[in-house]
Amino acid sequence: MTKAHINGKNRLIFLLTLVIGIMVLIVASKYAFQRACSRREIHWPDLEIADEWQYKIITEAYKIKNEPNREITITASDGVKLVGHYFERKKNAPIIIFFHGLWSDSYVCGVPIYRITEEHEWNLLLVSMRAHGESGGNISTLGVLERYDCCDWANWVASEFGEQVPIYLMGISMGGAIALMSSDLGLPKSVCGIIDDAGFTSPLEMIRVNSEDKLYHNGILISLFAQFVNTGAGIFGGFNLEDANSCNAVSKTNVPILIIHGDEDTQAPLSMANRIYESCQSQKMMYIVPGAGHTSCYRTNPEKYEMIVSDFIKRHIP
Repeated sequence: MTKAHINGKNRLIFLLTLVIGIMVLIVASKYAFQRACSRREIHWPDLEIADEWQYKIITEAYKIKNEPNREITITASDGVKLVGHYFERKKNAPIIIFFHGLWSDSYVCGVPIYRITEEHEWNLLLVSMRAHGESGGNISTLGVLERYDCCDWANWVASEFGEQVPIYLMGISMGGAIALMSSDLGLPKSVCGIIDDAGFTSPLEMIRVNSEDKLYHNGILISLFAQFVNTGAGIFGGFNLEDANSCNAVSKTNVPILIIHGDEDTQAPLSMANRIYESCQSQKMMYIVPGAGHTSCYRTNPEKYEMIVSDFIKRHIP
């Protein structure tokens, strides 16, 4: 076999290897992206197996869902239909816009703030995020586009009720993160505060943390999976997960921020909340709940939770 034949064979092997590698990358990225971001059916917790606390929360969530309210529909900048439900207690009172967690529900997640706003006669807008519930879209962008949706909701409230009405953004888990991530996007001047319960620093870091157990704490596999998700997001979703970062956003905002976090949170570790707090350049306060895991701060100490949230809102009413 001549040298030319050998070189030609090597080039062919190289090209085949390259093509196979690209195909593997695309397939793996599509799978990882769909696992992380594709819309899925959301089931409420089963009342038959719920403990006493869960039973009360779920039962109240059903009641809230059936309370008289005004259904609001807006259109996101990319054309996705977004739906929320507005509960008015008193005209010109502060309005809290609440954002639920990933693959969750505004009614179940919103029970604590519903109780608080009802007690103080504040108004409440429970929002369904894109790819959730009544809202449109088949892909959650894990905060990249949702932070703009958050801003759109705030703009709608300011336009509908006037800039004299105080607005507060509040969310839990990813809902808290997107509220933080929206803080540097030119929110209406009537946004007087942001309340983050169990939010995270960035979607990529959240993916890494929450894939550790499934990937046997293998650093290489964890990094590869996160990269596959982001590559899939770019190819199949048209967005970059690196664009969303709570720390970057709060470092450029003047909106007062309250961070609530459990010290036993393993899904969004307390270290994330600490870094967000340290990055924040506006008025800020942090309430760390001893013994609370992810999204269980209210359950751990409901009275203190209600007091902290209520005091923060009252303190920042103009």
